[in-house]
Amino acid sequence: MNEKLKLTDKDKEKLFEEIRQYLADELEVDKEEITENTNIIDDLGGDSILFLEMIEEFKEKYGINLEVRTIGQYMLKNPVYTVGETLNAVFDIIEKGEELIKEIEVGEEPIVQQIQKEGGTSS
Repeated sequence: MNEKLKLTDKDKEKLFEEIRQYLADELEVDKEEITENTNIIDDLGGDSILFLEMIEEFKEKYGINLEVRTIGQYMLKNPVYTVGETLNAVFDIIEKGEELIKEIEVGEEPIVQQIQKEGGTSS
């Protein structure tokens, strides 16, 4: 499955509402209190496990075949604190799918190359 899934603005609005509803249900808060600027940990009392569980639901719903490890690596490079950042991460995961693996790997190459250059392996 090499085809990319492109989300429309309507899809993104729907996802935002689904994320808000998920957080409201799981954390027993009023959905209307949840905005894009709401901090999931500080304002709602959520945690990283909650985020991974939510991502798993969206993976199933949109047929995304990514390992939790890959999502974890993505999260290390793109930390998520607010609902808006969560929304952007979900967009990336849905739209890019397996291409996230390539982005993560490409993102690591320059660091490795830089270390090798600094290590001074002279011939």
